[in-house]
Amino acid sequence: MPRPARRASLVSLIAAASLVAACSSRSTSGPRVVSVSKQINEFLYAIGAESVLVGRDLTSIYPPQIKQVPSVGYHRALSAEGIISTKPTLLVTDGNVGPEPVLDQVRKVGIRVETLAPGGTVDSAQALLTKLGQEFHREHAADSVLAAWRAGMDSLWRDTVKWAGQKRPRVLIIHFGQIRNDYLALKRGGSADAMLHWAGAENAIDSVGGMARLSPELIARAAPDVIIATDVGFDRYGTVDKFKTLPGVALTPAAQSNRIHRVDEQEIMYFGPRTPAVVRKLAAWFHPDSASTPPVAQH
Repeated sequence: MPRPARRASLVSLIAAASLVAACSSRSTSGPRVVSVSKQINEFLYAIGAESVLVGRDLTSIYPPQIKQVPSVGYHRALSAEGIISTKPTLLVTDGNVGPEPVLDQVRKVGIRVETLAPGGTVDSAQALLTKLGQEFHREHAADSVLAAWRAGMDSLWRDTVKWAGQKRPRVLIIHFGQIRNDYLALKRGGSADAMLHWAGAENAIDSVGGMARLSPELIARAAPDVIIATDVGFDRYGTVDKFKTLPGVALTPAAQSNRIHRVDEQEIMYFGPRTPAVVRKLAAWFHPDSASTPPVAQH
């Protein structure tokens, strides 16, 4: 960076830091939190702790009212100035955040940065919910949400025996990666893959771990009976017919039978209190002729 630009950036950060310090010295109203994790933000709303939020990442869109909270940008391409401008006392991440120098800049102006391990399993996600309840003094609310969530999962797992011996459709989950502006296929392992299994399907991608760059060759090998596209990627096309024009999709069994569905990324990329209902929705897509299972009670 040229010296004048570096000096301007430094001046900007110093000014922002002074603003944060002044605000902190005047305010005793509690924490001001910027959270750049979809899962953490959903949990904060679930336990009634959303009033602490003064900033969110661009992809945190559930529940809908979170869109009223100012966005500090995409969680993998943050700027220190955007975060500091919200005058937070705490920045919360799940580790899926960048670039790393931004976190260092935020720390240097006196803002605490807390990284909470994401809930990659149902048990660890429930532990994260409990931790947030403790952190923000919403223990009773967290216990209530957790009890309903566990009951929903118990009911769901009892119902999974109905898929034993039945043909499991092959499902391709297509996700749009915003950081590189490309389409990806979710491999086996992780929350989405578990939800496919619980809903009586199998992942059309045979390899394990992370995501694979989508190509017509990969789609042809996968030969999915059903395609699920996450929201951002699907919405770039807007309709099922237009989505079929994505290279390689039109020749799949899924496209030929119009079994292409849109799902919010947050529903399947993370475990949460909505997981039992989400899995039942998937099961209805995968097994439309099967008798429906009783709905999960809403709390």
